Amino acid sequence: MDTEVDIAICLRQWDYSETSQTAALLTRRLGVVRVLGKGTKRADPRFSGGLEIGTLGEAVIVPKANSGLATLAGWDLRETYRTSRSSLQCYYASMFALEVAINLLPEGEPHPVSFEALADLLAGLQLDNWQTQVVDFLWKILSDAGFRPSIDEGLDAPIVFLPALGRLARDDDANPSSTRWQVLESTAKALVLLSKTDSAETLGTEDAERVGRFLAWYVRELIERELSTLRPLFGPAAPISP
Repeated sequence: MDTEVDIAICLRQWDYSETSQTAALLTRRLGVVRVLGKGTKRADPRFSGGLEIGTLGEAVIVPKANSGLATLAGWDLRETYRTSRSSLQCYYASMFALEVAINLLPEGEPHPVSFEALADLLAGLQLDNWQTQVVDFLWKILSDAGFRPSIDEGLDAPIVFLPALGRLARDDDANPSSTRWQVLESTAKALVLLSKTDSAETLGTEDAERVGRFLAWYVRELIERELSTLRPLFGPAAPISP
């Protein structure tokens, strides 16, 4: 098959041998691709800068005709995103975003919006804005993957969220046998604002953190597995069912 050259973010990498690695890359055009890079741990001019999680580079990929790993034939490191490692909270936020991307996006489907959202988060993370950066990323990747929550205006308390349907509702209108989460009226208003503007910049820090936690738990419900980075980033609080 023809060789592909694309800009990629390394979502995860594993040691394969003393000199080689396997990795999951989110590329701009090809989507999530799992690759085997032979010689990535050696001083090889084909792999300048090394292949590390949370970095961006130009990847030379030889796709596989079957379901096996593609071959990483080259990697030119372009960006290390230093600010994403400038503090423990920023590090948690960047690792959380990488974990969401690798679990939420299917392999082999182009998701340029999600790629740009992840790149923007890694480049823009600061200790004083990680909450809004994470919300912007989650909102964009959920929308891009087809899981954008349905947020209606004017709901009266008590308000709940139905994760199976992905929508806010009045508790009186919800099926009592379905899973539902209590939602504070202030959080519901922040979600309405986010839905209108598609930007977390209009949210205060506390609202952004609550909305980010809410969306993070929604991702957990969608992928049906624990996110190892969720609690380190947002703390132990979990959704409460009425």
